[in-house]
Amino acid sequence: MSYWLRLIAGIVVAVIGVVAFAWPEATLRVAAFLFGLNLLVMGVSRTVLAIISRETPALQRILAGAFGVLVTLVGVLCVQNPTDSLSLLLLIVAIGWILDGLGEIVVAFGRHEPGVGWRIALGVFVLLAAIAILVWPGLGLATFLLIGATTLVFAGICLVVGAIAGLRSRAAA
Repeated sequence: MSYWLRLIAGIVVAVIGVVAFAWPEATLRVAAFLFGLNLLVMGVSRTVLAIISRETPALQRILAGAFGVLVTLVGVLCVQNPTDSLSLLLLIVAIGWILDGLGEIVVAFGRHEPGVGWRIALGVFVLLAAIAILVWPGLGLATFLLIGATTLVFAGICLVVGAIAGLRSRAAA
């Protein structure tokens, strides 16, 4: 079930990234909604995976669940207050991505399952995108959408490929 949940989350995140690419003239309200929706999907899926993954050690499940809840809350902030300033939106999304990237890396370490490399790559990439946003807070909305959309598409691809690898290994077993 966890692979199916990752597959669905990956598809949703990739589609959100494609929508962000396809809508370069998006307003701040649209950008906040799209990136908030991404954080909500990732936070909820991370929390559910932490609850249902019985093969993961308890400490990793607790950390993943905590990161999932925090990412969900940050997503709610983005969706709830889309008219706040761009710099606040950038900060909120960056914090959400840092939490999500750390959560992905924490869950991936110590696991010996197919697709772990993709999960670590996803965590590192999302962390790097968050750091880029924090280092260059003067980004314009268009630049933020480009970096953000690229991150979402890559994250979606990583989730999908990792989930497919897991589903294939279960089918072969």
